[in-house]
Amino acid sequence: MRHPSRVMQSSKDGLKHRNYQCNTVPFTKDFIKKGFDLMEPSRVSNLLDYEDIIEARHSTSDFMFMSRRWEPVPAYNHSNNFSPTHLKDVTLSSPPVQHMIHQLSSEEEGTPEQLTMTVAAMLEEIGLNRNMVVIRWLGLALIKILKRTCSGLLVSGSINRLKAKMGTNPVIFAPSHRSYADFILMSYICFHYDLQIPAIAAGMDFHGMWGLGRLLRDCGAFFMRRSFSSDRLYWTVFSEYVNTLVTNNQSSLEFFIEGTRSRSGKTLWPKFGILSMALTPFLTGRIPDITVVPVNISYDRTLEEKLFSYELLGIPKPSETTRGLIKAKNILQEQYGKIHVTFGQPLDVREYCGEKLERASHSMVPAHMDRLNPRETALCSELAHVIVARQRDLTVLSPFNLIAIILGLGSSLPLPKLLTEVLWLRSLLVSLGALVDLAESEVLVEADIKRSISVHSSLVALTPCGMVQLTEVQSPDCTIDITKVKGHNLSQQTMDAAIPVLMLQTYINPCLHYFINPAMVILILIQEQQITRDDLLLKYLGLRRLLAHEFTLHGLWQEQEVALWVSHSSVMSSDRMKPRSGDWADFHNALSQCEHLDLVKTVSPTVLRLGGHHKLRFLLCHLLYPFLVGSLILCQVLLQVALDPCSEQRVLQVTQQRAEQLLVSKEISHPYILCLEVYTCTLQSLVSLQAVHKIKRSGQVLFQGQEGKLHDIVQLLAGLVPTSSLDKLASKLHQLHFRAKL
Repeated sequence: MRHPSRVMQSSKDGLKHRNYQCNTVPFTKDFIKKGFDLMEPSRVSNLLDYEDIIEARHSTSDFMFMSRRWEPVPAYNHSNNFSPTHLKDVTLSSPPVQHMIHQLSSEEEGTPEQLTMTVAAMLEEIGLNRNMVVIRWLGLALIKILKRTCSGLLVSGSINRLKAKMGTNPVIFAPSHRSYADFILMSYICFHYDLQIPAIAAGMDFHGMWGLGRLLRDCGAFFMRRSFSSDRLYWTVFSEYVNTLVTNNQSSLEFFIEGTRSRSGKTLWPKFGILSMALTPFLTGRIPDITVVPVNISYDRTLEEKLFSYELLGIPKPSETTRGLIKAKNILQEQYGKIHVTFGQPLDVREYCGEKLERASHSMVPAHMDRLNPRETALCSELAHVIVARQRDLTVLSPFNLIAIILGLGSSLPLPKLLTEVLWLRSLLVSLGALVDLAESEVLVEADIKRSISVHSSLVALTPCGMVQLTEVQSPDCTIDITKVKGHNLSQQTMDAAIPVLMLQTYINPCLHYFINPAMVILILIQEQQITRDDLLLKYLGLRRLLAHEFTLHGLWQEQEVALWVSHSSVMSSDRMKPRSGDWADFHNALSQCEHLDLVKTVSPTVLRLGGHHKLRFLLCHLLYPFLVGSLILCQVLLQVALDPCSEQRVLQVTQQRAEQLLVSKEISHPYILCLEVYTCTLQSLVSLQAVHKIKRSGQVLFQGQEGKLHDIVQLLAGLVPTSSLDKLASKLHQLHFRAKL
């Protein structure tokens, strides 16, 4: 069995993993001191604030714990704590639903009786239930599974502070979504801490699973269709059901604001449909306030890591069936390390809205006609981005996140070298605000690294001679239906070479939001060498807009704000001019970080030049490289095939085919450029930039490139990734890497 990196470098298939190897220089004591000087005290001590709620289950009776007397604290102490049946009845009789029935009846969509029966059937499909017997038995099963497969389920102490404040208004839990396990973990944690089990929004995928759909419903799940914006009746019924849950229920509401599991490990662009539904009772004055609690669930290893990598290449996920779940029982033989669940600072929506809140107008509108106005809808969108940003900031990085970054620089390296680089990378990430679950002692760090390698033995291995390297990943047992592939039909050799790299990248990606803003600044400075602050800002904004959907960068400046910066750039050193939020703050903070880390030097108050620290400069450029190259290939393809309206699938197929050709010919060395998510995120950004027009025609969505703007973007990217050979940047950085000096 050959090592995958050697497979990728073999002349037979024409692929290579990297054209450079890991040979980084050691960290310095001075740099580590700088890193710890930058740390916030609260971040340093945060890991001590976590409680392992599975540890106690090893020494006490699981059955007695789950069958104990349970008196949960209600999220909302409301006199109307409706039963599941009553919730559906209230929804059915609500003015908006009754008005929609009357309206559709008048449009001859059916008789009132028929439409009422349709609504009742919808509510049976949607509605939650609560069966404490089922909840207790499933909780008992979960404890057994966690004790067998995980080394800890660690929950932040902030949940106790949250619990003490509950009761005065409705609460929304907004967890990150990285695994199907998120559903049941949140419910178990609430049971453990005597909080009412949330009402959880779940997709219809689970509804159709025999047995499991019923179990989830009994545990508080309510079901929603994936797309229903065009179905007026269903939209009215579902939104009114959510309104009723918020206003007449003592449980919290829980939903995943990203809309789906993140296959790549990065934070996804938020969906704000269900958030706007949940906030409507507050924005229209029916409840005094509402609290949103961002929650981050960080896994050492995700259950679906291999399937996610195939999905990123365009291979459709297997259908969720109970039989498939039973066949997947072999996952219980694996180890998954720790799970960190961090409850963030509760976000008081009334306080957040402040002067933007105008509820008086809603009192003058009949209930069935009351809708959010454009300003309130925009506010919901803005709040959605705030929530996902807070989720992301709550990430707990595992040792393997750091190992993945280092292995991503090359195919293998000795364990002592890996230890050195992990310590350096830990100090860097901590200086940038990250929380890293890694021991302080060097001896204990080595033990942490070995445990992490053991947990990820399906992807990496420690050889008898002490080398840490990627292992060959076996293909899934299921047969791939090529008619359902979303992109190009990749060769088996390409997939075998790409899958280990994509799996590794999904553990690199959770770290990227700490690097993305400094990396954009450095990429521009590498190109320019010396630049004014004003020009740097404008180029930063252009690159940021292009990468906005890839890295969930929200809050783009208005033109007048850019002009304000430019006109006041000479006085930006004063505290009163320092930006406080949004893109303004991101640019200022990135520049400060780059200056502190010796990446940027000040020539004059208005002029900057590229600094030293070649090792860190190499790392930042390398981390952005596959995303920039993938975006460049997409733009080039759009210029070739999409100047006339073209379907998204056609664009994805041609782009991925082109990327495979470049990999096989060795013009590009990073297989992550095959990732469809890179293309779809770039396509969304191009639509926002009006470089691509999104057209709806005969029920089909088409995309049409705008030649002039696409040429401008290609020129921008080509300057960052020189195109005499698209891998020129990697080769140049490879040379810098070997002679790097801190």
